[in-house]
Amino acid sequence: MAAYVARLSGDDWQAWANQILSCHYGPADYQTIPDKDRGDAGLEGFCPSKGHAYQAYGCEEPVSVQERYEKQRGKMTTDIGKFIANAPILSKLLAPTKIRRWILFVPQFDSKEIVAHASKKTAEVLAANLPYVADDFRVMVCQEDEFAIERDKLISASTKGLQIKSAAITAADLAQWTSTNDVLLEALERKVARLPTLTSDAQRATFVQQVLTWYLDGQAVLDRLRGYPQVYEKVVATKSHREAFLAMTAMQGGKSNEILMATLKELRDTLEREAKELHNFSAEQLAYEAVADWLIRCPLDFPEVASV
Repeated sequence: MAAYVARLSGDDWQAWANQILSCHYGPADYQTIPDKDRGDAGLEGFCPSKGHAYQAYGCEEPVSVQERYEKQRGKMTTDIGKFIANAPILSKLLAPTKIRRWILFVPQFDSKEIVAHASKKTAEVLAANLPYVADDFRVMVCQEDEFAIERDKLISASTKGLQIKSAAITAADLAQWTSTNDVLLEALERKVARLPTLTSDAQRATFVQQVLTWYLDGQAVLDRLRGYPQVYEKVVATKSHREAFLAMTAMQGGKSNEILMATLKELRDTLEREAKELHNFSAEQLAYEAVADWLIRCPLDFPEVASV
């Protein structure tokens, strides 16, 4: 049930990384290196005043910790090889800058082994006695969270918004939840039984599974959204504000299915308005999560007798 930011891979990640780095150093102190002619020579860009050189890499997610490490290790090995082998090209590109840090910039890293691998590569570069390498040179790895201010600034200015996807919820995920939440499951099933559009036990059981999928899917998105505190707080505040008025929903009358759909629409519209940083797909996911959560925990209820 892991979640991940959809753009964090391949060319999309490289473009995003360059935006973050340009925002961090300033557009006049971060030089990107185009790779359309004969490759990037092992560098995405560099900061002349600091002597920092970057290579961006985002592998396809989701992957395990070990798989992520192996992919990042392979990328670091390949591009440090280019950094050493392409001395004639890099001497021209970097002069008179001396590189103090070669940094693999990734969406996230979670294995200490990649740091150990960076130390090994540091020794290889220093041993090569390159004219564009400083005496205190070091290979490092850093991740997006370390540029949180720049990231959030760019997200706030984006017209597309932050899109977060979650891995598909499996039958095992649903079984694990239901095995430890029998009281909540019973409450959900009782409410679903009041929906007049569901006319058979099979339909009701299927819808219960769908609600739980919305809930677990949205919980994964919310968990990843914690890495974007400004946006996360807006989502939580919006959900809490709407929840405070849910008790009035059933009292106002109407069919159960109409109450459900109206609540979904209102929350989705409010999220899109209050948390403009979100892509509308993510706003919709979070709206479904909230409604599923309310159905499970009971803030959202339906009239005892549904009219057909």
